[in-house]
Amino acid sequence: MPVLLQIDSALADAESRTRQLTADLARSWAARGDSFDVVTRDLHADQPPHLSQRAQHWPPHLRGAAAEAGGTLADGGAELDAATAGLQDALIAELITADVVVIGAPMYNYNMASTLKAWVDLVHVPGVTAPFGGPDAPAAPLRGKPVVIITAQGGPLEPGIEDFVTAPLSHLLGTVFGMDVHVVGTSRTLAGMIPELGAEEAAAAFAAASTEAARLGSTLLS
Repeated sequence: MPVLLQIDSALADAESRTRQLTADLARSWAARGDSFDVVTRDLHADQPPHLSQRAQHWPPHLRGAAAEAGGTLADGGAELDAATAGLQDALIAELITADVVVIGAPMYNYNMASTLKAWVDLVHVPGVTAPFGGPDAPAAPLRGKPVVIITAQGGPLEPGIEDFVTAPLSHLLGTVFGMDVHVVGTSRTLAGMIPELGAEEAAAAFAAASTEAARLGSTLLS
C-alpha cells in the first residue's frame, strides 16, 4: 500500500494557499485507488518543540562524542529527554516509511514557518536520515524518495526569492537526504488586499500550481 505523507506548516485557515495545494495533491493521490493511503502531519495544530538539546542532532551512539565536543549532561550533550526522543523517533519513522512526501512550506517574513524548521531539526539526524562517517557510511534511507515542496508568497516572484524557503529545503531534502525534489509554487497571494499585485496574475499562478500539484499526485511512483 503506497503512502503519501502530507505535511502542512501554514496557518490553519481557509486562506492558506499551501494547504489548498497540498490538499489538491493528496486528493489526486487518493483518487488513484483505495490502496493509496494519506498520512497527515499538521505542524501548526501539533507544533513540534524547537531545538533545545545538543543530543537531539545525533543518534544515540554518537551522543557521547557530541558531549566531548562541547556538550554536557547538564545541557543535553549526551542525554535526550524521553518525550523528545519519542517524538523524534516517530517523526523519522513517519518520514522513512512514506513512499512520497509533500510539504507545505509558505514563506512567512522571508523565511519558512518556525514549526517547519523545528520539524527539520528533529528529522535531520546524521547517521540516521543522512549519511555520516565518511565514504563507508551507509546509504541514506530516504535516497530517491519523491518529495514535493509546495510554497507560496504574498508578493510577486523576484530574483533570489527562492533562497528564503525552497533553496534551504531543497538542499536538505535533495543534497543531504538524497530525495527526488519537486517544487510547486504560487505567488501574489496578497492580491486581494493589495490590488496592484494583480488579481488575474494571482489567480493564474494559483491555477497553474493547482494543476501541477494534482499532476504530481496522480503520477509520482507511476
